[in-house]
Amino acid sequence: MSRYSLKPLPHRADLFEVAVGWDPGLSTYFAIVFGAPEIACEPEVLLRRGGTFADIYGVAELLDIVLEFAEVAPELRCRLDADRSAEPTS
Repeated sequence: MSRYSLKPLPHRADLFEVAVGWDPGLSTYFAIVFGAPEIACEPEVLLRRGGTFADIYGVAELLDIVLEFAEVAPELRCRLDADRSAEPTS
């Protein structure tokens, strides 16, 4: 499984983290958007996609989900494709 932490967009001060990656066990990419935590609390999960089998099978679909929340480095697409190739569905 891979997991990358993305920096929220500057105007999204309500966010703590955006995480994306490849889950070979579920044969899906995933995206999780965490809200800014309150004092002494864990960040709230605001959005979770890719938690069921083959929910997000393409990198383009994954990136479309997170572009409104986070900055996406140009090389991330290649890394995610490589992760899927290195760890195919189990």
